[in-house]
Amino acid sequence: MFGVSCAVLLALSSAPAGAAPTAQPAPATANAAEAPVVRGAMSFADALELRRSRSDLLRAHDAEVAHAQHQSDAAKFLGGPKVDIAAMQVEGTKTVELGLDTPNITLPVGIGGKLTPITIPAMNLNFSEKIDIGGPRAMLNFNWPLYTGGAVSAKQEALRRKVDETAYARDAEREKIDAGLAMAYWGVQLAREVERLHAGMLADEEAEVKRAQAFEAKGVISKLERMSIEVSRDAAKRAWISAQTEREAAETQLRNALREDALPELSTPLFILEGDLGTLDDWTARAMRASPVLAQIDAQTAQAEAGVQGAKSLYHPKIFAFGTKNLVKHYLTLPEPDWIAGIGVTFTLWSNQDRASSVAAATSVVDKARAARNEARTEIRTAVETAFLRVNDARESYRLTAGTLALAKENLRLRRAGFAEGLSTAIDLSNARTQLTAAQIALRAAAYKFVAAWATLHAVSGEMPRFLESLNRSDLVAVPSSTGVSLK
Repeated sequence: MFGVSCAVLLALSSAPAGAAPTAQPAPATANAAEAPVVRGAMSFADALELRRSRSDLLRAHDAEVAHAQHQSDAAKFLGGPKVDIAAMQVEGTKTVELGLDTPNITLPVGIGGKLTPITIPAMNLNFSEKIDIGGPRAMLNFNWPLYTGGAVSAKQEALRRKVDETAYARDAEREKIDAGLAMAYWGVQLAREVERLHAGMLADEEAEVKRAQAFEAKGVISKLERMSIEVSRDAAKRAWISAQTEREAAETQLRNALREDALPELSTPLFILEGDLGTLDDWTARAMRASPVLAQIDAQTAQAEAGVQGAKSLYHPKIFAFGTKNLVKHYLTLPEPDWIAGIGVTFTLWSNQDRASSVAAATSVVDKARAARNEARTEIRTAVETAFLRVNDARESYRLTAGTLALAKENLRLRRAGFAEGLSTAIDLSNARTQLTAAQIALRAAAYKFVAAWATLHAVSGEMPRFLESLNRSDLVAVPSSTGVSLK
C-alpha cells in the first residue's frame, strides 16, 4: 500500500548522492490560517496536527459524513404519520336532474259508510338545475403507513449504514494521510542529513586539495595525484549540489502538505526501536480487528442486505390509515364529506416491474460486497506481512551498517596517515572518504526505511495512534545528526 521512496534507494546506492521522497504538492486551502501555528522546531506530532487541520481531502470526507448523517436523520420518521393541508380554488358547475313518473293510482276512500274508489291520475315530474360548485376548498389530510412490508425499515437501515461507510472511509483516508506525512516528514530529515554529509565531504575534499598542493610543492606527491584529488573534489561538489536539490524537493513536498510558507527545523529525528516489535500474527489480528477498510466494506454489505429487504417488500401488502377534513364547508357539494377517515390496504397483483429480478439484483450486490471483503482481507494480510518484513529488515540493516560505519571511519584515518607518508595514493584516500560518506548515508537511509515501514505497518492495521505512542518508547534509538547534535 505504501512503498519506500526512491530517496532510500538512491541513498543506498553506490553513488554518494542521496535523495528524499517526492510527491505531488497539495493544493492550497483558504482555511489554512485557522489551523494551529507552530513556532520553533516542529515535532512530528505538531506536523500531524497541522496536516489534519489543513487537509482539504479530510474536509471533503467530513462533508460526506455530514451529508450521510443528515440524510439518515431525514428518514427517521418515514414510518410515522404525514399530515398536510391543501387549499384550492375550484371553478365549475354540476347539473342536477330529478325525474319522477307515477302511474294512475286508485285508492279506496270510505264515504258515508261505503268504500268509494278514487283515482289519482298519472303524473310526470321532471326537475333539472345547473348548480355552481365554484368556490374555495381547504382540507386537512392525514396518511400513516402502518405496514410497508419492510420497505421503510430497509431504507432507514441503508441510510444508517451509509453514515458508517462514509465515516470509515474518512478514517481510512486519515490513516493513509498520516502514513504519507510520516514519510514526508522523515524524508526531509533524511534529505537534510544527506546534504550535510555531502557538504562535509566537500569541505574535506577542499582541504585535501590544499594539502595536495602543498605536498606537490614539496615534491612529496606528483602532479597527477594532485589532479586526481581535484577530480574527487569536483565529484563531491556535484554530489552536494544534487543533494541540495533533493532536499529542496523533499521540503517542498512537506511544506505544501502542511500549507506552510517555510519549514522550521524538525525536532523528531530518524530512529529505530531496539525492543519488541510484536509478531506477525499479532499485527494481522490487529488489522482484521481495527482496519477501517474492512469496516467500510462491512457497512457496504449491510447496505446491500437492506437493499434485498427493500426489494422483497414489493411482494407484501401495504396497510395505511388515512383521513381528510374539509375546513371550508360552505361550498361543499352533497357528495363531499365534512370529514372522512379509515384504514386501507393495497396489494399489487401485477407489477410493471419484475420483482424477482429486483430481488436477484439486490442479492448480487450483497455477493459483490462479500467478495470485496474477502479480497480486502487478503490484500491487508499481504500489506501487513510486507510492512512487517520491511521493518525487521530495516532494523537489521541499520545494525549491520553501524558496524560498517566504524570500519569506514578507521579505514579513512589509516588512508590519510598513509597518504601523508606516501604509502597511499590519492585515489585510495578518495575511495575511503566516499566509503565513509556512503556508510553514513546508508545508516540514515536504513533508519528512514524503518520509520517508513513502521508507519506503513500501523496504517494498514488501522493503528496510527499507536505509531505516535511508539515515539515515546524507552527503547527508541535516535539517529545522531550529522552536525554532531542529537535531535530531540
